[in-house]
Amino acid sequence: MSELTLFVFRIAFLVLMWVFVFFVVYAVRSDLFGQRAKRLTAVPRAMSPDASAFLTQAHGVVSAPAATSSQALALVITAGPKKGERIPLGTDAITIGRASDSTLVIRDDYTSTRHAVLELRRGTWQISDLDSTNGTLVNGERISAPTAVVPGTPITVGQTVFDIREDS
Repeated sequence: MSELTLFVFRIAFLVLMWVFVFFVVYAVRSDLFGQRAKRLTAVPRAMSPDASAFLTQAHGVVSAPAATSSQALALVITAGPKKGERIPLGTDAITIGRASDSTLVIRDDYTSTRHAVLELRRGTWQISDLDSTNGTLVNGERISAPTAVVPGTPITVGQTVFDIREDS
């Protein structure tokens, strides 16, 4: 084997080794600090029936009737490590994930750093998956678009199951 061929193999090996190191550093960084969450686009407040139908068809927004209860609602964890915990729902969005700044912190291997967000939109609570690895399940089905959640519907994030109930 010529000296030039050996030199090319050494350089190729070093390049491959550095690529491996960069992948490892990227994986550690994303695990420690999380990946950037996508910003959800705002839906116009006043919308004609035609525009609403277009949004439903084009973007897969699933709607359900708004909750008509006059009582306050709470997020109740029904299964998982925090079973029995209640989080009162106001008008602020509830962020769900492993990140310490999340409203509902779930520390398990199946939950992403920024996993999902539950927010009040036009009088209806809707949950959106934030491109999590294992997905968010509503009533046992994985969601890909903001989905309306009526009280009593089970939501699964990682190994934790919760639903919205009237706060008593």
